[in-house]
Formats: sequence, C-alpha cells, structure tokens
Amino acid sequence: MTATLPVCYARRMSVSDRELLHHLSLMPFTDTAELAMITGEAHVAIHRGLAGMMADGIVERVGHGTAHLPTSRRYYLTRKGVGEAAGVLGFDTPSDYVRAYPVSREWLALLVRRMDAVATVYRLAASLSPGTDGRCSQVDFHRRGRFDAVITLHDGLTFGVVRQGPALRRRSLYDRLRAIAEYGYRRRPGTVLVLAPSVWEQRFATRFCERLNIDDCYVAVESRDSLEDWNSNAWRYASWLFGSLPYSLEFIRTRGSPNRGPFTEPPERKRASLPDAQRMVQAAPTFGLTSSEKRTLDLITDHPMIPREHLERWLGVTEGRVSQMLRNLVRTWGLVEGHGKQGDIRYTLTEEGIRYVTHRDRAQLPTTRGIWSAELTTDKHGRRRHLGHRIETWARQTRHADGVTWFLSELAAEARATADSQLTWSVPTAKTDRAFNWGESAIAPDAVGHLIADGLHIPFYLEHELRARHPKGVLARLRPYTDYYHSNAPETDMTPFPVTLFVVANEEVEETYARTASRMNLMTLPILVSCAGTLTRNGLLGRSWRPLWASRPRRLALSGLRAYRWDSLRHRMRPVEGET
Repeated sequence: MTATLPVCYARRMSVSDRELLHHLSLMPFTDTAELAMITGEAHVAIHRGLAGMMADGIVERVGHGTAHLPTSRRYYLTRKGVGEAAGVLGFDTPSDYVRAYPVSREWLALLVRRMDAVATVYRLAASLSPGTDGRCSQVDFHRRGRFDAVITLHDGLTFGVVRQGPALRRRSLYDRLRAIAEYGYRRRPGTVLVLAPSVWEQRFATRFCERLNIDDCYVAVESRDSLEDWNSNAWRYASWLFGSLPYSLEFIRTRGSPNRGPFTEPPERKRASLPDAQRMVQAAPTFGLTSSEKRTLDLITDHPMIPREHLERWLGVTEGRVSQMLRNLVRTWGLVEGHGKQGDIRYTLTEEGIRYVTHRDRAQLPTTRGIWSAELTTDKHGRRRHLGHRIETWARQTRHADGVTWFLSELAAEARATADSQLTWSVPTAKTDRAFNWGESAIAPDAVGHLIADGLHIPFYLEHELRARHPKGVLARLRPYTDYYHSNAPETDMTPFPVTLFVVANEEVEETYARTASRMNLMTLPILVSCAGTLTRNGLLGRSWRPLWASRPRRLALSGLRAYRWDSLRHRMRPVEGET
C-alpha cells in the first residue's frame, strides 16, 4: 500500500516539519529537550512542531522515567504518522520507509524493551551535542554486538556506549570490552563510554579497561550527574602511568578522538513489519512503571525474597505507598510475586519480571533464569531445588539473607532521619567479591556500600556473621581482611579508607571477636564489631561499635571514625590528634 498524503496536508507541510519527521524517525522515543539538543534546533520550535503533529494525529507521546532520570514525555509516530512520514520523506510505500528507518515493529519492540537504556543514551547524546546552529548529531542503536549505541557528532567525533545494567553479569561486560579491545582500531568508535550500575562496578570496569589498554575509554556510574552535568568529574579514565583520574563530559568532548572511518554493525535481518506503536507502548511495563516503582524493582532484583518490612524501611515511604507500588508490580504488570503468609511476605521476580530485566539490560535469558527463577526443579541426585541459584541460596540461608537486608534497610532509614547522613549506594552479596594480590587472595563480604554519617564519608564492607562463634572460627573470618588491609587494594578501592563492619549474634560472640583480635599482632585495622541486640537498642549510627584496633575498645558511633585516620604505610589506625 502506497502512502498518499492528503493534498491539504502536503501543501502546509514545511521543510522544518519534514526535518522533524526525519529526526523523529531516526530517534523514536526522544523528548523535546533531547531532540532539540541533538538536532541543534531551538527547543520552542521542536515543541511547537511536535504539538502540531500531535493535533493532526501523526505523533503521540508517553511518559517515561528511570531510577536516575526524571519522568519526561517521549514522542513517537502513530500508525497514521508512519504513512504520513513515508510520503513526506519520499518513499513509495510505508514498507520501504520502515526498512530505511528504525521504526519497524521489530525495531520498536527492541527499543521499548531497552527503553531505560535508550533514554540514557539519548540524554548522553544531548549532553555531548553542541545544541546550536543546526549542528546535528546522530544516534544509532545496535541490536546486538559490542555496543548498545554509537553517538556521532556533527564534526565526525564518535562515541560508542556500553551499558552494564543491574542484571548484566560483570563477566558479560568484560566479554564485550575484550571484544572492543580486539576490534580493529579503525573499525570502532573513537571514544568508548562505559556506564556502570554502581561505584563498585565502575572501579572494576575502569581497571579492566586499563589492563586491556583500550584507548580513549571512560567509565562512569549511570546517574543524572554523569549524563547531564557538563562539568561534573564523574567519568574515570585509567592508565598505567597516571592511575585512575576523573574527567568531565566537557573534557571528553574536547579531547574526543576523530572519526576513524565508517563504523557499521554486522548485517541485520531483513524483516521489517509495519508497527502499531500505540498498542506496543500501552503493553510495555517500562512506560507503565513510575521511577519509584522501577527503583523498587531494582531492590527486589538485587535482594530476591526481601521481606516487605525491609522494603518499607529502605524506600522510606508509607505502608500505603509500598502497597500501591507492589500492587502495580504484582497485579498490573506481573513482574513481582509474593511468597509466604500474611505478616511474613517476601517478594521476588516472576518469570515475566526476569524477562523484563533481561531484555532491559541486554543479558541472556538462560543466565538470568539460572540466577533469579523461583521455579522448582530436580537436581541430578533427585532432590528438589530452585532453578535460580540466588533463590536456592536464600532458601538455605534465610536468616543470613534477612540479616543483610535488615542491616542495609535500617542503615538507609537511620541515615535518612539524621542530618547530613545518607546511604549513597550499596552492592548486594552476589557482586561483592574482591580479588587482590594478583588474584591470589580475595574477600567476599555480604555487602559493600558508602555511607555519609554526620557529613563523614564512610565506605564499608559488611559481614553479617552467624556461624563463627569461637576463637578459631573468628580467626578464620578475620584473616582475609588482615591480608586485604596489608595489600595496596584499600588505597585504590574506596577513599578515605574502607572500614569493615562485623555484625554478630550476641554480646558474647562480640566479646570473643574483641579478645581474639587483642591477641593478633596485626590487628591494627579498621574493623568494628557489634551485635544485633546492641544495634537495635543504640541504632546503627549510634554508639554501637567496638573498634578491634584498640586495646581497650570503647563503643563508638560510626561518625566517631572522624577521630581516626588510616595509615596506609604502617597499615594501622591512628588517632587524628596523635599526628604531628
């Protein structure tokens, strides 16, 4: 079927409208601010043009937000708009048009599934673009391969974007980076931009890029600052000569590598069906979920089988608001399911939820099902077990897993209620392993995080220990951290210095830790211990912690660490007032 424009509409279609249809066809689901910056046009002109097209039924818009970007209105072509655009842009049929632009049903299905990543790329492209005088940038999304997208600026500078979503394993990211390093130098974008889900993953990715010697590779945490702030030194570049240094988008833009020749993806499949974008948008959870609901989904993904009360404390919202968000996640979209009886309900991903996070983060479905699936299966010995190893681990160590989420949720709640305090980020147990001494030694804490307590920055490792109760077991639990703090790893991992927090069962076990540490010659390290009862009475930020580096340890608050400093040369904690 050939798209024929009505004569009246063809006569009043201006050149700017034609350009707007061209850009919207190249970049579906952009908002007006991003489209203005990427095309170098005035925001008011973009807004006015899209408003007119909406009135004619050619364009529609939908709200979309992520955990790190606010909700905005994103525009796409309707079924009528596809036919109108085909005629205006000079195609004989809409089928020819959808083969030339990423607006086919197959392409839109891909973009909708990855919409959170798509929004991130658009925002990054807008920040890198000059945004004036019609100097137009281009964004090309990739269906598969090393890059999620390639941003090409008006002057030929190219930026390949690699995003590590929360559901993508570190190993999978490294496979892509290794493939980029092995790519022909002139066959890849001039600059590589890697987006990590946390500061912890950012440091690992930066070091990996350094080892691979990937030229012009910058790594940042996926956040609003790194995507929008032109002067924020949120991007890190590592070299063997200068180490890991922070840079801004302004620096990256001005020092960007020139075009290394045309970069093309491998040949794609030829199928291109006419889309019904409105229907696809209405059926997509990514548009139906709010930013806070997506944050809740990320928490459930990081901590499967998390109790409801821990979610409430962590999110810092009312019980009614938690019920509303969970109702949308459970009943409306079917991404989350509850397990247990009234009063002890835990939440985890459904099969549909696993597919959602898999597509969102470009992961592999068999891998993600092997991590999060609560489906029961039978192992080779005939025993019943959960298909997902994270769920099976929770089933074997329920008390331990609950202790970790209790600590993190209480820490977030207490910090929220205290002035100048905040739990800025935390990493779940599955991603906390840290190898050091050239991989010969390793620590595997139950959580890693960064806390601000009364203005003091405190990076920490959490060990929720329920089994080591006697001196021999305590010694075995402390020894890996003794090796860690006597290596060079703490200096590069987290500044000013990372502390280790041991949470044990009761005060008797706590005393065992203190006595065992006092007999260790090397125990001059930033390790503190407390028990659940003391933490409940005094609070996690209160005077609940016994420092193991002191001969007569008195309980101190975490903010009391400002009275000490880590001497990396002698590997010991020293009072600040003792410095000369």
